[in-house]
Amino acid sequence: MSNVKIEGKEYPIGKVFSDDFAFTIPLYQRPYAWTVEQAGEMLEDFIISVEDDIAPIEEVNPYFLGSIVLIKGDTPEAQVVDGQQRLTTLTILLAALRASVPAEHFNDLTTYLYQKGSKISGIPNRYRLSLRERDAEFFKEYIQDEGGINKLEELKDAKLSDSRQNIKDNAQLFLRRLQDFSDAQRLRLAQFIITRCFLVVVSTPDFDSAYRIFSVLNDRGLDLSHTDILKAEIIGKIPEIKQQEAYSVKWEDIETNLGREMFQEVFEHIRMIKRKAKLRESLLDTRAG
Repeated sequence: MSNVKIEGKEYPIGKVFSDDFAFTIPLYQRPYAWTVEQAGEMLEDFIISVEDDIAPIEEVNPYFLGSIVLIKGDTPEAQVVDGQQRLTTLTILLAALRASVPAEHFNDLTTYLYQKGSKISGIPNRYRLSLRERDAEFFKEYIQDEGGINKLEELKDAKLSDSRQNIKDNAQLFLRRLQDFSDAQRLRLAQFIITRCFLVVVSTPDFDSAYRIFSVLNDRGLDLSHTDILKAEIIGKIPEIKQQEAYSVKWEDIETNLGREMFQEVFEHIRMIKRKAKLRESLLDTRAG
């Protein structure tokens, strides 16, 4: 990995959700998994940080959200190796804030969700974050597009996948919590998140080195399981995108039918039978076997 170019830089959230980055969640990544527990904890941390400091926003102590790891070259396009949960949850929170602040600030917050296209020029909207194909359109319609978050109530009795249910539950949690504050407090919270919350963005153009970096960084969110990494290794090496999509769907259907924990146990049993030993080391170190 010593010959691979690795870059790391600290960015405020407003810079992360800008034209400098076009985040994509690769097909081989697991679905969005943060529940109201993790999402609520993030929001409460923000609220406490901004409420405990009466200084002007530009003087409030910064809040550090940890590191994200990307596969990224010289263009804005970036595949998210580590950081999906935080980036997705931040996007949901920004959408909830957009729906809660006074109308004159609506467009300002929209710019952090997507760059508006032009119908006359035939240029489509450019979304700051694109989820995996199975959830991408749902996320655009109900979170990123204007008014979408208010339509979530229509899905009250709908049968949703776990990832979509998490998106819905977290969005509605944020909306309910933000109702407790005045317009001025909600605006201050939005300013704090955009300008005083920071992520360290670590990027490399190489897949293997990106996962090596991920493996040694502390992550506040839910850890990738061994099956997540194995999926990344297998499906990520399939050359054709359509084949990646097809096998990703098959993989996730089996995982959904068995349940995430049972699915991982199957792989652990297979590995134990083959190696005649329990899993002790990182799958990144043993995948060749």
